[in-house]
Amino acid sequence: MENNKKIKPNSYYSIQYWMINELGLKGLELSIYAIIYGFSRDHCGAFTGSRSYLADFTNSTKAGVDKALKSLIQKNLLEKKDFVNHGIKNCIYVAKEVANLVSYQSTELGGVANSVSQGSQLSCPNNIEDNTLSLEVKHFGLYGNVILNDELYDRLLIESEEYADEYINRLDSHIEMHQLHKQYSAYAPNQFFIKIFDMLRRDGHVEV
Repeated sequence: MENNKKIKPNSYYSIQYWMINELGLKGLELSIYAIIYGFSRDHCGAFTGSRSYLADFTNSTKAGVDKALKSLIQKNLLEKKDFVNHGIKNCIYVAKEVANLVSYQSTELGGVANSVSQGSQLSCPNNIEDNTLSLEVKHFGLYGNVILNDELYDRLLIESEEYADEYINRLDSHIEMHQLHKQYSAYAPNQFFIKIFDMLRRDGHVEV
C-alpha cells in the first residue's frame, strides 16, 4: 500500500469489545464501524471522508469498503445521508447509535452541517479514542474571522494538508473584504468547517 499523506503515521482507531460482543461485527465491517464511530461518537460529528481514506486506513480496497458500508447500513448500524453540492452527489456516514441524536442543516453551498459543535476524526484525527483535545474555539486567519476548535482544524489538515490553511485564509479574507461579519457571526465552528471543506472539495483538493 502506498503511503497516504492524509493518514498521519501515529493515527489509529479503537475497536471496543461491545462492537464485537453486542453488535457481532468482525473483519472489515468491524474496522470501518470503529472508524466511523470514532468520528460520530459523543453525538457530535459525522464521517465525511472518502472511500479511499477508509480503504487505506484498513489496508483494504474501495470495493471491499463499499461492500462493508452497504452491509453495515443494512444491519442498521450506520446511517448514510446524501446531499448534492455544486451538482455533485456526496454523502456522510454516522454510527447509528448516535445518528438519531445528530441533526443536520444545509449550508449556503448545499452541504450538511451539524447543529452542535463537532468532534471530528472527528473526536480526534490522530487518536480517535482519545477525546482530550480541547473543544475551546479559536480564531483562524489573518483577521480572525474563521472560528474552529482543535478537532475541526486537525480534520481539515487530514482532508487536505496542503491547502487547508490557504482556504481558511481565503474564507477569512472574503469575510473581511465584503464585511460579512454579521452574517458569519451566527456560524458555529462546525459550519465554518463545512464551508471550508466544501470549498476544498469544489476545487478538487478533497477526494470524493
